[in-house]
Amino acid sequence: MIKTESGIRIKFFFYFFALFVLGVSLFFAQKSYGATLSNASDTITTSRPSAATPLSANAAATDAQISVLNNSSRFLASDSAKIVRTSTGGDVVTGLTVASQSAALTSLYFTAAIGGSGAQAGTDVAVTNITAMHAISFVNPTPIPSGGKIIITFPGTSTNPNNASPSATMFSFNGLSASNIQANFSAGSATCGFAINLSTNTITCTTANANIAANTTTTILIGCSANSGATCSTQVPTLINPTKTAGAGTADLWAVSIQTQDASGINLDYAKVKIGTIESVQVQANVDPTLSFVIAGLSSATSAINEGNATGCTNSESANTGIVSTATTVNLGTLSLAAININAQLLTVATNGINGYSLTATSSGHLINPATGFWIPDNGTSPGTFTAGTPQFGIHPCGSDVSSATWAIGTTGGGAGAKYGWPTQTGMVTLASDATGPILGTTATHGVTSVEYAGTINASIPAGIYTSVITYVATPTF
Repeated sequence: MIKTESGIRIKFFFYFFALFVLGVSLFFAQKSYGATLSNASDTITTSRPSAATPLSANAAATDAQISVLNNSSRFLASDSAKIVRTSTGGDVVTGLTVASQSAALTSLYFTAAIGGSGAQAGTDVAVTNITAMHAISFVNPTPIPSGGKIIITFPGTSTNPNNASPSATMFSFNGLSASNIQANFSAGSATCGFAINLSTNTITCTTANANIAANTTTTILIGCSANSGATCSTQVPTLINPTKTAGAGTADLWAVSIQTQDASGINLDYAKVKIGTIESVQVQANVDPTLSFVIAGLSSATSAINEGNATGCTNSESANTGIVSTATTVNLGTLSLAAININAQLLTVATNGINGYSLTATSSGHLINPATGFWIPDNGTSPGTFTAGTPQFGIHPCGSDVSSATWAIGTTGGGAGAKYGWPTQTGMVTLASDATGPILGTTATHGVTSVEYAGTINASIPAGIYTSVITYVATPTF
């Protein structure tokens, strides 16, 4: 060893250099070289924001409409809404069904009175929770050892992140349980044990049973109680989407981070994904109301009833006058003292009225001989049965839309047969009706009614030509 002063200086310099190099090595040894998770995404089952807006006026239990502040919250028809008292955090009213919201977003209409104890303006909030399942997927470039972790962190902070109502700054966890989170790995036999940390908005999967090899696709389903591979077979959407803060038509963006770690907590790979919540698009189209009403004649050789309606009518008798009816005329021929003359028309109604239709009739009066003033008796608006040789005239409808309690069924003649009536100028009769639409007007469905015209006389009826006019009205109900 050279013990000169200069030699000592050289030795000191060597030691300093060696320590410097060692220090640099130690410094770089502490730095993480984690890679970026590839193909990372968070797919949510609905991107619609939740709705929450304060009331702007008092609401009573009997009200079916409430006034709210326009804070861009949109409630859609059939939404399930509730009213929350913010001073206590409790629900005042639950299970409300939204009928509509005003175009100005300042009124909410419900399908029934809100009930409950009523709501106080400025302190209570109308709320509709929109929940979604999250499918988080990524590919890890670095192997994750058994006992390692996958940490998913949702954005935002809240004093109550487990709230069952929506927030403007975060996804509310809404009582999420580990049993409603599933994991799937594209290869290997690793499993996940899930833990939820509400103070940090994190969901942590601790791996077990096997390492997760590099380039494995991992799928974590949040809000799912059973899965088949990477697909959820039993969805339990739980996380509540945030409320709207961006302008209409602009998505609110949220960053979800995904971090992998080894068993000792050293960070491995990392990714941050963005998801957007944006209001739904209301699509509207108009369908004009429709009505088709056709009166048609039936030939004398055709069964008056079976042609009119193939279902719902047991009467199969035929027209017997030998005179073909048309859309505007019905001729009963020469009435007999010992028989009942029958002719018929077919009335067909079709409408897209959701509440169906009714078919009614009025007339100009009795079947009368204008020259003598005599008329053939009828049962008026209270239908009754026919007896051959007893003077009588009237109509009988038959079809699946005809009330058998009013008009009866069976053939014409006899105490148990079809009943006949005749409208007046001011007293209409209902021939057929159906309260459920649309009405297609086919013999296999509804809207088809055959109408029998019948008459019989005895020797007390003077000779002559007897006439009357009947007017049918088809009324759809929209």
